[in-house]
Amino acid sequence: MIPAVSAATGGGASGLPYQWVVVGGSGVLYTSTSTTLATGSWTSRTSSFGTTTIRAVASNALTLYVAVGDSGKLASSADGITWTQRTSQFSTDDIYDVAYGNGVWVAVGSAGKISTSTDGTTWTARTSGTSTRLVSIAYGNGVWVAGGESGVLRTATDPTSTWTSQTSTITSNVYTYYAPSQAIWVAGSDSGTTGALASSTDATTWTARTAPFSMAGATSVTSPGFASTNSIIVLTQTTNYLSPTCDVGSSTNGTTWTDRSPATTAEQMLGCCVDNTGTFAVTGLNNFQYSTNGTTWTNGGTVPASLLDMCHSAGTPSIR
Repeated sequence: MIPAVSAATGGGASGLPYQWVVVGGSGVLYTSTSTTLATGSWTSRTSSFGTTTIRAVASNALTLYVAVGDSGKLASSADGITWTQRTSQFSTDDIYDVAYGNGVWVAVGSAGKISTSTDGTTWTARTSGTSTRLVSIAYGNGVWVAGGESGVLRTATDPTSTWTSQTSTITSNVYTYYAPSQAIWVAGSDSGTTGALASSTDATTWTARTAPFSMAGATSVTSPGFASTNSIIVLTQTTNYLSPTCDVGSSTNGTTWTDRSPATTAEQMLGCCVDNTGTFAVTGLNNFQYSTNGTTWTNGGTVPASLLDMCHSAGTPSIR
């Protein structure tokens, strides 16, 4: 939470009705049309995943949502309410992320598997050139970027064709995001401090950046989240999964980052996204936090249950 399509691609006002979608463990899926993610504003939906974990959800801003999860499960929905399982081509391998860009959906997961679709319904397996687990996928400025374990980074101008290996400055899991207004790629790691953040203008040459806070957890960690508007990029991170402490940072250019104060620090920060009005939202272990400027954060309502990712109908979801 993860990013499927940039804010510049479209918004709920011109496509899908204004709506947040959150997903998580045991197949949970909720929707909300609240602008402040208030308590009681969430409605439980039948995800079609049963009790299987849903790891990521994305919107193409105009016609469709796609959710992916464990055991190769993938579902699509025209409204975020009624979901239909599709054949993902992952067999029983886990799918970790899904994204939309330039008319194509791309899903990535275990064993370096990649699958693409032009309609979100019929999916075709592709060759990524790696057998390493891929944990993130993003599109921007004509390039697809997939990040994986052990610093694996793959790029493609056509996701149905050849994927090229790139060298990142990150040595563990790589989570990528493209900020269209700043015309820059940013990448974060789920462990380490030095070299745990990087940026690139072309997704090929990456430069290590100084993170605004430690991106390492004492026992277990969650992935960083990115979202952006015309003026600011937001970075979120949980520094200890079992005894959560969260952090949030912001940048106007994707290279220099400033530490910000979340509304609640003893929390997880999982999915991070922004709506078409510029409101950022983050789902955590016990509540939501939101911000209209990426600097000052306010507690929203309580979390429905076991959430891992969120997206908005405007097509600006988290990287997860």
